[in-house]
Amino acid sequence: MIKAEVSLYPAHNNTASELAGLSLRFLDEHGLDYDFYYGNTSLNTTISGPPKHVWNALEQIFEENKKRGQDIVMVTTLTNWE
Repeated sequence: MIKAEVSLYPAHNNTASELAGLSLRFLDEHGLDYDFYYGNTSLNTTISGPPKHVWNALEQIFEENKKRGQDIVMVTTLTNWE
């Protein structure tokens, strides 16, 4: 298992509340443990689970914001989670 701590920041003058996170449906379907919250300037998510599912989740976050036209900075810290 791995754990990913992800922070999304708007690249321009958008607010963090306009950013897209993972849907609860996606998280539940992939059996991922998660915790997320909006900070003043970022959307922060912690995801843990099997590596393939965590990587899929990271891609999903990035692609969903891209699809919505959001320019984001995505900072991720990965940890081997046993």
